[in-house]
Amino acid sequence: MEFRALALDDKPLLDAAFAADPPEISELTFTNLWVWRRKRTVAVARDDDGALAIVCEEHGERFFFPPVGAPDPVAAVERLQAHARAAGFAFSIRRVPAALAHSLTAAGFPAAPDRDSFDYVYVVRDLAMLEGRHFDGKRNQIRQLTQAHDCAFAPLDDAAVADCLALEEQWCDLRACHLDEGLAAEQEAIGACLRLRRELGVFGGVVRVDGRLKAFAIAERLGPDTAVVHFEKADPGVTGIYQLINHWLCRETLGEYVFVNREQDLGLPGLRQAKTGWRPHHLVEKWTVTAPPG
Repeated sequence: MEFRALALDDKPLLDAAFAADPPEISELTFTNLWVWRRKRTVAVARDDDGALAIVCEEHGERFFFPPVGAPDPVAAVERLQAHARAAGFAFSIRRVPAALAHSLTAAGFPAAPDRDSFDYVYVVRDLAMLEGRHFDGKRNQIRQLTQAHDCAFAPLDDAAVADCLALEEQWCDLRACHLDEGLAAEQEAIGACLRLRRELGVFGGVVRVDGRLKAFAIAERLGPDTAVVHFEKADPGVTGIYQLINHWLCRETLGEYVFVNREQDLGLPGLRQAKTGWRPHHLVEKWTVTAPPG
């Protein structure tokens, strides 16, 4: 396998691979792989059997993502291990779906769950309707905001991009993103999504409060019945705004999907509590696979 750096021109190649072998995990979209290039470098190659191989480097460590479209995934992983050995780096595959992890374990590869990276997946209708007592708190926060202010939802379009970038800049000023490499990388990734939304095929929505943009969300198709929300930002000074953008995005924009993947909690207690509070339908497990001993 001869790897080459991922480029914007590779989007059709990756889109075709993901369409033929739809992923469950949120990392496996061209957008996610490309816009986070400040945080990690990504290179791609075609395996002998036509599978798409993806290798990343982050913080000086190289690792693979699961092979895409492999007729024999275990054999494809064995070839990735051989490539890592020949290239002189420690073999590992991260973000491995549970079914593949179990197959690899049976073939002798050690595997361990990466709980902080599990994706939270929700039923779109649940978040669009917010029915039942368990959503009382969400509905109350949304009602208080919409009754006290003039709130409006609109699709993410060219006219909203400048205001979204300004909101992200404001958010980063509050969080001192320039002092945090992860937040700085996220800011760059969001900027790329907004400026190249047509090329990347992303979509989303914005919420204006009293005429001023106070929240936005950026999403794309993950699979035939699932969307993934890559980014969601809002003015933290507006109580209920995060609840509102989540609710209205599902109600107004995601109607063609059954599920929405809202990505992982990164092991952050507050984020885990928030994601759990929206009552996920299921979690997508992700495992880390390493080389067999010996």
